[in-house]
Amino acid sequence: MVCPPQAAHKNEVLYPCKEGTGLNNQDPAPLARRRLQRALLHLPLYQAIAELAPPDGRQLARHALALHLREIDLLRPSAQGPVAGGQVSDRAAGGPESFSDRAATGGPEAIADPALLAAELAELAEQAALEYLLNEGDGQAALAPLSEIAVEKAAVLQAVAAQMDGPSGRDDYALEQGYVLEPVVSGLTYPTGVFFDDEGGVYVVEGGFTYGPARGPARVLKVDGQRLSVVAEGLQGPVTGALWHQGALYTVEGGPSGRLARTVPGQGTSGLVTGLRTFGDHYGSALALGPDGFLYFGVGAATNSGVVGWDNYVFGWLPQVPDGHDVPARDLRLVGENYWDLNWLAPDPRRAQAWTGAFKPFGTPARPGELIRGRRMANGVLYRVRPDGSGLEVFADGLRNVFGLRFSPDGRLLALNQGFDGRGNRPIDADWDSLWEVRRGGWYGWPDFASGLPVTAPRFRPPGQPQPRFALLEHPPLAGQPLLRLPPHSASMKFDFAPREFGFAGQVFIAQFGAGAPLTADPRAVRMIPGFRVVRANLASGQVRDFYVNLRPGAGGPWPERPIDAKFCPRDRCLYVVDFGVLEAIPGHFIPHAGTGALWRIRRA
Repeated sequence: MVCPPQAAHKNEVLYPCKEGTGLNNQDPAPLARRRLQRALLHLPLYQAIAELAPPDGRQLARHALALHLREIDLLRPSAQGPVAGGQVSDRAAGGPESFSDRAATGGPEAIADPALLAAELAELAEQAALEYLLNEGDGQAALAPLSEIAVEKAAVLQAVAAQMDGPSGRDDYALEQGYVLEPVVSGLTYPTGVFFDDEGGVYVVEGGFTYGPARGPARVLKVDGQRLSVVAEGLQGPVTGALWHQGALYTVEGGPSGRLARTVPGQGTSGLVTGLRTFGDHYGSALALGPDGFLYFGVGAATNSGVVGWDNYVFGWLPQVPDGHDVPARDLRLVGENYWDLNWLAPDPRRAQAWTGAFKPFGTPARPGELIRGRRMANGVLYRVRPDGSGLEVFADGLRNVFGLRFSPDGRLLALNQGFDGRGNRPIDADWDSLWEVRRGGWYGWPDFASGLPVTAPRFRPPGQPQPRFALLEHPPLAGQPLLRLPPHSASMKFDFAPREFGFAGQVFIAQFGAGAPLTADPRAVRMIPGFRVVRANLASGQVRDFYVNLRPGAGGPWPERPIDAKFCPRDRCLYVVDFGVLEAIPGHFIPHAGTGALWRIRRA
């Protein structure tokens, strides 16, 4: 419930237009150029659907192609400049025979089932429609007709997909044809990652923690065939990131006061950076070594959307850290919205109430226009630091929960940010997980933008609840738009780039842990079970394809249950997948099953 006296404010418009709020200060050209490039890449796919659709759906499929061509025509003048790959060759425009060639060079990829292709393009069209409405500022009105076209195109493509039959899979799991799944080690408890040393030696992390009272060993193990040996133990769980660098093991560790630690074999473990705000709903991230020699890691938000409430009591941390709340990395000014709740810290919560504002401890209201000072020890941030622990700085902020972090082969820092949940006193529904290119000093929108779009967009309104409103009176310039948007509640975790020897060279392979419904979303509102798979993504075309899928989540069978990490070994060029194991979600609790985690290898047949 929103405090009535503070319900009205000047940000109530659907897409507010403040200076610096939107994509590149409201200049639509970068968005138009990116969309034009993808639209040109996708043109052969629309042509293929028009040819492959069944007779009853052929007219609809041709209508989708016509809408796509119209979108391209309207994008050209708004793009204001050349578009990389903007010309479609005669062969590429001719039909499906050129798909494999284009996929090898970063273009779109065909799929054997036209129904899945149509559904995929419908989702991309829906995302484009929302991006076109990002602002109402200078020049943005030129993109408004494109949103209407994209919405119609998405509906047409969904109708085409509904007329086609989808493929049938195996009873237990599905794996991309031409690949083999093999067990490496099993019996792990709450594993969170896999990494390699300079010689290709394999190491796995047991995180030591999961939501709820369950605990396990927080340690790093070396994998030698079927044998495991302890490299570091007694770490501070949850351990979310680890890597070797110059003979030392570096780990990102959570808890009430998190740290970046270094372990030197035979010399023990020491904290390089301490006092990290790794408590609450989210903790630390993966750890990445940059081409500049710095270490990069993230600290997640303490809450879902900036407001402490009943969901944090259910998760168990509010009674333990009653003054816990989110802290920004830069100065922010609040609208002053306050949210009603039972007072979960009172002896009898049913007989007391609390009003809580964003970035405030539970039961502390916010004032309109109140200034919240930024701090270096903050939430929702990415840090960088030298390997000796010096020079710590906030590299980027406004990120809800980065878990996967990796430098691309061409040196770009990419981060997987997990989207809002439809829970708590400020629920935000249907947000995607998103993959971003992160730039120094960039602000990525949390808690007022969801995957690059304002939370005031109708998509993000939870069923039967009020439309989310802004928490901040003013916004820093938004750093851009994500490279990918992935299904809501898929819990997209860690990722890596495929080497040429494995196939799908340069594509991003992403481990998706799977939904935590009913704690993180209403299961009745989920059309399909998200996550429980490894997907591969083409960053140029935006297409995301299943590579491995657990078809029986919760069964705990002899196949990966909840993938949490996916990494390519530099020695054998195989994909190593960490399976967290069985984690049940019931109303009010998570129930983890110790000893059900495993490490798997996927190789070409």
